[in-house]
Amino acid sequence: MSAGGTAAGADSLLKAYRDFSPTSASLAERAQQVFPGGDTRSSAHYMPYPLVISRAEGCRLTDVDGNELVDFMNNFTSLIHGHAHPGVVRAIQAQAPIGSAYAAPNLKQIELAELLVDRVPSIEQMRFTSSGTEGTLMALRCARAATGRQKVMKMEGGYHGSYEQAEVSLVPMPDKRGSVEAPLSQPVDASFPDSVLADTVICPYNEPVHAKALIDRHADELAAVIVEPVLGSMGMIAATTEFLETLREATHRHGIVLIFDEVITLRLDTGGAQSLHGITPDLTCMGKIIGGGLPIGAVGGRRDLMQLFSPEQENPVMHASTFSGNALTMAAGLAAMQAYGSDETKRLNRLGDRLRAGFNEAFLQSGIRGQAVGAGSLTNLHFTEGPLNNARDSMAGMIDAGRIARLLHIGMLRRGVMSASRLMYCVSTAMSESDVDLAIGALNETLRELRPIIEAERPALLLAAASA
Repeated sequence: MSAGGTAAGADSLLKAYRDFSPTSASLAERAQQVFPGGDTRSSAHYMPYPLVISRAEGCRLTDVDGNELVDFMNNFTSLIHGHAHPGVVRAIQAQAPIGSAYAAPNLKQIELAELLVDRVPSIEQMRFTSSGTEGTLMALRCARAATGRQKVMKMEGGYHGSYEQAEVSLVPMPDKRGSVEAPLSQPVDASFPDSVLADTVICPYNEPVHAKALIDRHADELAAVIVEPVLGSMGMIAATTEFLETLREATHRHGIVLIFDEVITLRLDTGGAQSLHGITPDLTCMGKIIGGGLPIGAVGGRRDLMQLFSPEQENPVMHASTFSGNALTMAAGLAAMQAYGSDETKRLNRLGDRLRAGFNEAFLQSGIRGQAVGAGSLTNLHFTEGPLNNARDSMAGMIDAGRIARLLHIGMLRRGVMSASRLMYCVSTAMSESDVDLAIGALNETLRELRPIIEAERPALLLAAASA
């Protein structure tokens, strides 16, 4: 097929998407007038425009054109029970008439904290925040106050929220990232001051030998090492126990604060990923599922570290935060977490296993290089069949796929399956095996539709037997 033919094929898929969602297209033009780029949240935006949602219930969304979609994004993993869970709705309805935020303690705040302290091994005391971003930020400040050191180590490709240090080397481009033994600190955009880059040591994910060497080399300057047990934004790549154990041993030996960012991974077990690995960090950051669908974050950990926030200390770590621990979120979060016990955790993890197995079979049958990876109820698609251990492996797949990944995303939307545009999928308790099977069927159809474009534009994405 000629280049013009493949362009026409891709154009036809984009036209099909526009025909599928004309009202969203019109509203996207309207949004351009009030939002830069037409959206108010970078992570939720995708080309040519995002669907505009009018309502949601359970695991289903309805857009403004009346299309129904099974929601495998769940507001980027935060809606563990899907949308409008009856118990959460009742909790919000009961709380709203008696006040949403008091700037004072409330009973639900204490009860939700007690539940989390009881479940998560590392947490002896905790504080609520208004977002996961704020939770990781306060954890880093706590570590600096505790150690008197300035620098922080984070993982290459790791995401810990929307502030400069949390986003250093978020997207490790091949021509800028340096060697795997000592990755360079790279800004994600032009807003980064040089001081942030200088104070951030980058560590390759799932490389225990290099991690130990980097920690030993920078130990006298490091206040904290922060890590996601599953590398979220770079494709749901799970950490090995060996890697996390190496971080634990090295940080303990040097008096460095080890922080687990479990904002995403708390869903993997009632005690989070740390329970699955049997590793206890010094501080744990939480968010997403603990808020019942309302904005929330938290930081918790060792009592002596958390006491640095106490207003009764002589010079406490400052943490004000207008909406932290607000009564409405606490009521919703408590209801959500009470409804998410061990049995539901295990059921969701089985659904995640089923989804990945079905997706992998779909790639195999299509003759296209691709795989679904992840952990438990968290899954991501990659256009590669090689090992995926870190952000560099993930980036290689993204570069190889080019626009094919975007075309797959909108193809799945047209078939009633919502995911993150980076091809992240997560399941919720509102889902059943039939919902998972629907997504598997949609991927089979979408890959068949993309096959001619891949043959012409990206033949390297074809399996050897299929291209022979």
